[in-house]
Amino acid sequence: MKDLFQHPTIGELSAYVQAADDQPIDQNPVEGEVTLTPIQRWFFERRFTNEHHWNQSVMLHALTGFDPETAGKALSKLIEHHDALRMVYQRNGDGIVQYNRGLEETAVRPEVIRFNESGAELEAAVLKASNRIQSSIDLTEGPLLKAAIFKTDQGDHLLIVIHHLVVDGISWRILLEDFAAGYAQAEKGEPIILQDKTHSFAEYAARLEEYAGSKAFAKEIGYWQEIEQAETAALPKDDEAEDKRMRHTKTAEFSLSKEETEQLMTKVHEAYNTEMNDILLTALGLALKEWTGQEDFIICLEGHGREDIIDGLNISRTVGWFTSQFPALIQMRHSGDIGYQIKQIKEELRHIPNKGIGYGIYRYLTEEGKKAKPIKHDISFNYLGQFTEMADSGLFTRSTLPSGDPLSPETEKPNALDIVGYIEDGILTMSIAYHSLEYKESTVAAVAASFKTYLLQLIDHCLERDGGELTPSDLGDDELTLEELDKLMEIF
Repeated sequence: MKDLFQHPTIGELSAYVQAADDQPIDQNPVEGEVTLTPIQRWFFERRFTNEHHWNQSVMLHALTGFDPETAGKALSKLIEHHDALRMVYQRNGDGIVQYNRGLEETAVRPEVIRFNESGAELEAAVLKASNRIQSSIDLTEGPLLKAAIFKTDQGDHLLIVIHHLVVDGISWRILLEDFAAGYAQAEKGEPIILQDKTHSFAEYAARLEEYAGSKAFAKEIGYWQEIEQAETAALPKDDEAEDKRMRHTKTAEFSLSKEETEQLMTKVHEAYNTEMNDILLTALGLALKEWTGQEDFIICLEGHGREDIIDGLNISRTVGWFTSQFPALIQMRHSGDIGYQIKQIKEELRHIPNKGIGYGIYRYLTEEGKKAKPIKHDISFNYLGQFTEMADSGLFTRSTLPSGDPLSPETEKPNALDIVGYIEDGILTMSIAYHSLEYKESTVAAVAASFKTYLLQLIDHCLERDGGELTPSDLGDDELTLEELDKLMEIF
């Protein structure tokens, strides 16, 4: 994009055009041992209780019903086509062996359950069945995908459960698109033919290890070592509890109106050329400062992890767990000047190399990172974006029935506060999951209310601004500070 702006004519730009790598991607099944990626190493490092029950899932609804045989064919094709869905895991001493099975075990036969209940009784019965299926995955034996069809008087509901080790948010978009296509083809009696695969998860993991030792990545290490030196205080708690199990998790949440959400998605960003996380994290930081009296916070952010950092690698349609987790230092030292505070948070986020994917590489794939102490944080934050219909095929929509606990109630909660935001039906919702043995409901409710209040203040502030204001990152200058830019603007 920078080349397009700096060389706006075809004549100038032609010198920067490079031939695309048109090497065909191998479409054969992947089989064999696969190195663990940083996020997978994080998972096994935590040694969660009941690590077999740590899933993601979707529940689809079809008013006209799902044919079990047709659904089975489509799901079987997914496991055959998307290699990572055939992974299994074995503990080998202190290590983990990730093995990609071949095509010997790909058949999926969805369990079919008929429910005659309605209303609350139906929901309770479906929840019980869903929890049983959620807890049935075995990492050692596989398969890591389980499915069931719940037949009701209001149509059928298809539950698809996949262990998180081999799936993430973007993977679900790929899988649901392919499931819709495969189901439609199988329903017509046609062979199921899916879009070509991109590079395999196995190749991605191997190339990531190579990248960790490259000169290009070595430039990032200093940044993460600086973050390691940051000193922040632990969050205050109402009580201390040794029992960290998920079963004690409760949630506080708030929502904006459709009008407020629309403003937050569009006009608000004209003031300082911001993105959603800039505004949300500024509002969160203000709420945390009001609650704790502290100014500096380490917050664990999540990214999709599919950053374009390795030449010639295409993972746009690769299924797997690519999520990146990385610590961000959020400093609220300018809270008296909302505009300046927004710009400061924006600049801090823009200075994170490659949107944070490098922290996991540093932490788990380099010798320096393996020796370093993990950065402590009490808060995770993840803005998921907009939720749309599950598919454009018209075959199914999102079910409103309960899909069960994706994580075992016996497993440990990773963070004191897990903050998640998403937009659905044009409405922003922010939820704060907390440990009820450590925090009173009133405490977290107050933090949520403060978060919303500050978010609305930021919206009003940005809408009242007359014209836009650039910051150093907009000018492509990594060294220029906000203070230096302000002095330059005063001169002109």
